[in-house]
Amino acid sequence: MPRQPSTADEAGPSGRIVRKLLPAAATVLLAVLAVVGAALVGTAFVGTAAADGTADLDADLVTVTEGGTAVFGVETDGIDEFSIVVGDESTSGYELHATVTPDDDGVTSLVFDHAATDGDGASLTAEGDAAVSVESETDLDDPIAPGSYDVEVAVDDEGTADAGSLMVEPASSDDGSDSGDDGSDSGDDGSTDGSSDSTVVTGSDVEAADVVVEPAETDVTVPVDLADGESVTLRIRSAADASPAYIMTEEATVEDGEATATFDLSRTSHGDRATLTVRGNDELDGESEHDVLVVDESIGVQEGGSGGDDAEGGSADDGDSGDDGTDTSVPGFGVVVGALALCAAALAAGRRPE
Repeated sequence: MPRQPSTADEAGPSGRIVRKLLPAAATVLLAVLAVVGAALVGTAFVGTAAADGTADLDADLVTVTEGGTAVFGVETDGIDEFSIVVGDESTSGYELHATVTPDDDGVTSLVFDHAATDGDGASLTAEGDAAVSVESETDLDDPIAPGSYDVEVAVDDEGTADAGSLMVEPASSDDGSDSGDDGSDSGDDGSTDGSSDSTVVTGSDVEAADVVVEPAETDVTVPVDLADGESVTLRIRSAADASPAYIMTEEATVEDGEATATFDLSRTSHGDRATLTVRGNDELDGESEHDVLVVDESIGVQEGGSGGDDAEGGSADDGDSGDDGTDTSVPGFGVVVGALALCAAALAAGRRPE
């Protein structure tokens, strides 16, 4: 009589099949968990990217003429709003704070109306789909005066995301043509040309400056109290009375306690002054500023301190060759700059971390 298969016999092969399937099932389960985990991590990274959005000014310097308008271009990525500050009431007597909802295409154009800074109208508006909400603005009776005003944009109160300057230039006068007609008879043309040739720079001016540069493409070096390899941002901004106004920013790497960057200062003139700011590194103890003086060696540095008596004596003694007592041969100029360089090197050595 044939034997019927028992339940135990049936369970044997099934058990073996189950045991064979368990490793494969575990592998599939791990793969599914890995995919889900990657998706979750990706979502987290997307959220982080959105939170770490950016806002950057299109230009370091924007110029507006009295009574005119200027446009600030701001590029944004991954943010719903950013703040902008124009001016600093403590230094310039004017300050505006506003919150901006950026344009959807990632580029927001903000229009600054100089004439409206006296409170008669909106001084800051936006083009396109962007929107501006002015939170505070200095109450003035007249539009802001010519000069340089800081511009800063920030995201989520995390500090300045980018910075630049607004330069307000005086409106040209239409009366110049009337007075200019008499210039040829009275010799005004000659005196105007002579007075605008250059500013007199004395030896004491050179010694008082932190950085002396030439009106050309030149390397600018300053001591920085950071370890080698650290990065900083060097920014040179012209003084308020400089024409044309300028602001230049370069990245630099610290080496031997100094940071060096190349700036094209060919638009500057002998005697121009500017401010060099070192910033952009969390390890710095705040921003540091250095006074910059432009010296054209072909014009030279006048001997003496104040220059008043020396200028008169120079023109009387030299007669035909003297120009306001300025020494065009630049005696000792290289020595002065060399001394400043040695002082900077000594300062850097003293600050260099052990």
